[in-house]
Amino acid sequence: MSEIKNIAQKYTHWLLMLFFAVAYLLPLNNRMLWIPDESRYAEISREMIQRGDWIVPHLLGLHYFEKPIAGYWLNSISQLLFGESHFAVRFASALSAGLTAWLIYWFSQRLFHSQKKAIAAAVCYLSFILVYAIGTYSVLDSMVTLWLDLTLVCFYVSLQANTSRQKLAGYALMGLAAGLGFLTKGFISLAVPVIVALPYLFYRRQLNELRYLWIALLALLLVSLPWAIAIHLRAPDYWHYFFWVEHIQRFSGADAQHKAPFWYYLPILIAGCLPWLGLAPAALKQSWRATSIRPVVVFLLFWLLIPLLFFSIAKGKLPTYILPCFAPLAILLGYGITELLTEKRWRVVRQNAWVNMAFGGVLLVAVLLLGSGVIGKQALYLTDDHVALTFAVICFAGWSVAGWFSYRNPAQSFYLTALCPLALGLLLGWSLPTTLINSKLPEAFIAQHQPELNRSRFVLSNDVGLAVSLGWQLQRDDIQLYGADGELAYGLADSPQTDKRVKTEDFAQWLNAARQQGNVSVVTRNKPGELPKELPAADQIVAQQNFTLLYYQQATTANQAGNNTGNTHE
Repeated sequence: MSEIKNIAQKYTHWLLMLFFAVAYLLPLNNRMLWIPDESRYAEISREMIQRGDWIVPHLLGLHYFEKPIAGYWLNSISQLLFGESHFAVRFASALSAGLTAWLIYWFSQRLFHSQKKAIAAAVCYLSFILVYAIGTYSVLDSMVTLWLDLTLVCFYVSLQANTSRQKLAGYALMGLAAGLGFLTKGFISLAVPVIVALPYLFYRRQLNELRYLWIALLALLLVSLPWAIAIHLRAPDYWHYFFWVEHIQRFSGADAQHKAPFWYYLPILIAGCLPWLGLAPAALKQSWRATSIRPVVVFLLFWLLIPLLFFSIAKGKLPTYILPCFAPLAILLGYGITELLTEKRWRVVRQNAWVNMAFGGVLLVAVLLLGSGVIGKQALYLTDDHVALTFAVICFAGWSVAGWFSYRNPAQSFYLTALCPLALGLLLGWSLPTTLINSKLPEAFIAQHQPELNRSRFVLSNDVGLAVSLGWQLQRDDIQLYGADGELAYGLADSPQTDKRVKTEDFAQWLNAARQQGNVSVVTRNKPGELPKELPAADQIVAQQNFTLLYYQQATTANQAGNNTGNTHE
């Protein structure tokens, strides 16, 4: 084991990059796109490339104003580089996580003058289960976290600068990062740095630093103003909708999305620390006791706790919102864990190993019980899901095995603990039960019936997420909505295409007219065995648990006179 340790120390940077490549990049193409999030960001970027419009975001041909533009730019560039693949859809998110880890490494080395502590912080960040989950999932949170973390790092570095030139450069880079964050997810990217920086300046009695704020504001405007003006000229209502609906209502309005109690983020933060949860209390205590770095620790606690409190107060909550809190947490843990290992506090290290063995073991048993139907109304895995169930067992068994090895070898525990989530990340795509696939991952169903869908002049869906997945896979933005609007409500109201949404009560009449022009396919998401009662009988019905395809052939003289009886295939 000593030889392994020496090799690890000699090739630390390369091993860190290898870990990132295996854990983050390798699994990106191994699973289908989840609805609604992943299919949405995939389709917006695909339509951006197809239209050649890099100013106004569109989804299914409609204006889509829930987010600014930079995240879509990164996803579009990724698709241009890697093609229209799952890897391309998720690459920007994974790359952002990797760059954030590199930033944490650089900042930690600057703070502690220790490569070991810097590597430890970066490894902690990359192996946090919440960071890992979001970093391999196509959402904007990993990207905006990179810019938020860079903004706060630049702020702290600027405070420590000795010359005006260094301060101006630091604050300029801070404004640049804040501007990119704003272009990725809006005003929240400006609010978070402000609520951390201002209280910290008050605490340090360094309000004179505010005289450099103009350079940060100037850099922010230079980055963000061109697109802000361009979108206003193209879509004058954008900023009204984006500010009031996507910010004020989402976070504080009576109809805020994703309402949750004040304490919601506490279990998210605790669980998100895995596989380092058992070490976290001792490591944080160790960092606080180090009086030589107390000013650094105080800043990191401001960075960790104030955004956590801010998002806890907000009415609308999602687990992804607190992702920026994990960078300072990783730095604190990296320092503390390294000190614990240096002091050979094996008891604490083994406690963490026990936590990981227990976590993997409990989930392993839960999967077996739920999968077999011992617990629950019905089995999670169907009778022909043996392969998927086996992979699910391996996922959590791998977590426990890694924990066991860290218990056996506490001196190498740091590196072994980081491997706990690896099996889960690599094998997740093959371990999903059919019931989940046929509820949240419609790509397989769409692929099975792509010939019928390609022959259809009109394609409709009663679910926005499913409609977007149809658009992505069929490479067409003319998918219509049947009796649903969801997140496309604004785009539909703002669209001159009055037939983009077909009302339930008008469907039969619309269908008769549409069949004069070509075939019609209606793809629904519904409870197994249930269909909207108002749908006319189809020429062909294909049902697969939660997904159903109703296929209506183009009207002819013969079938106009006949009666559509429909054929059903389960």
